[in-house]
Amino acid sequence: MNIFIDYRSRVPIYEQIKKEIILAVSRGELKPEEQLPSLRALSAELSVNINTIKRSFSELEDEGIIYSVAGKGSFISDRAELDSYVEASLRSFSEAVKNAKKLGVDKEELATIIFNIYGDGSDKND
Repeated sequence: MNIFIDYRSRVPIYEQIKKEIILAVSRGELKPEEQLPSLRALSAELSVNINTIKRSFSELEDEGIIYSVAGKGSFISDRAELDSYVEASLRSFSEAVKNAKKLGVDKEELATIIFNIYGDGSDKND
């Protein structure tokens, strides 16, 4: 599993980890019932405090995306619902829009970007 962390970002690292796992699940890179790396292994791999990983996993568990088995580790839930991914995507989108607004991007420019992404509606696969 590849998790990209931007250590210079203003977004807390635990949120970045959480987002990366949600995206990996939504892309099918992590499958239901697949075991996640241990807290220690992920902490060492990312050079991040273990409590940061623990917080990410805790929030993912609260959202029903993962579950933990004592003594075994954490696993992707087979009940991980699309709603969780949609909520996470909308939260990220909302934060991006807020940041763009603070930087002086106007509504029209943002609307243009959205319309360009959605296109004319003829391609439903994007």
